Amino acid sequence: MSEFAAKDTRFYVHQADATKSQDNPASGQKYTLLDTTTFCRIIDFMVRVAWTVQPTPAEIHVTIDGQSLTFTKGDPVNGTLYFFKYWGGEVAGGFLGADNEVLGKAFILEGKSVKIEIETTGGTTSNITGRAKYARYI
Repeated sequence: MSEFAAKDTRFYVHQADATKSQDNPASGQKYTLLDTTTFCRIIDFMVRVAWTVQPTPAEIHVTIDGQSLTFTKGDPVNGTLYFFKYWGGEVAGGFLGADNEVLGKAFILEGKSVKIEIETTGGTTSNITGRAKYARYI
């Protein structure tokens, strides 16, 4: 038997982006962007809100192995993309920012079970859109 025969031959495979576009979203209602996915690495995620009366906040909720993280943008600008921003280890969570800077890592979060939802609260919102880039261990 060769030395490679016993090694794990599975690896992370990039998946098609998960997307969600919800017209006339209800205030405080979570909309599934990425349904529960096993052995998942989140590479990046974003949210955009179109509104006539400003909502606050726009949020991305991530559930990883039963733990919930919420990434928030208070007072989002109409039609602006907000991306994950690294929290620097000082805060349990993170936030969303308008510039998509390179974080210097191949992925930002991973887990055996991952779910992502988007939400907005208040205002008059005509649409909320989200996108998540991810890979699965196959």
